[in-house]
Amino acid sequence: MLSHEAIRKTLLAQRRGLFRQAAQTEEELRWFQSDIESEAEERGQEETMVRLLDRLDGRAKAEIEAIDQALVRIDSGQYGRCEICSRDIPPSRLEVSPAVTMCVSCAQ
Repeated sequence: MLSHEAIRKTLLAQRRGLFRQAAQTEEELRWFQSDIESEAEERGQEETMVRLLDRLDGRAKAEIEAIDQALVRIDSGQYGRCEICSRDIPPSRLEVSPAVTMCVSCAQ
């Protein structure tokens, strides 16, 4: 099984990729909304992140939320336990989907 640090790196890489997609979408929209560009440059990093999240579709937002929750579970020592039955989630399931919160039985 991958170490929690390896899983954390995987989750963070997935999260960066999703934000990169949002940033690309935002950059493409700037071509059409040039007057918004100067306004966007004046905003802080947090506001930019909010705007990026707004650009993401529902699936990507849910994915980022699941990743963030998995990172919290790693930090709290709860990672790898089913949120329904509290049994360990098989390592093979976690390797395929590191943000998963339920064992196969409870997910069905």
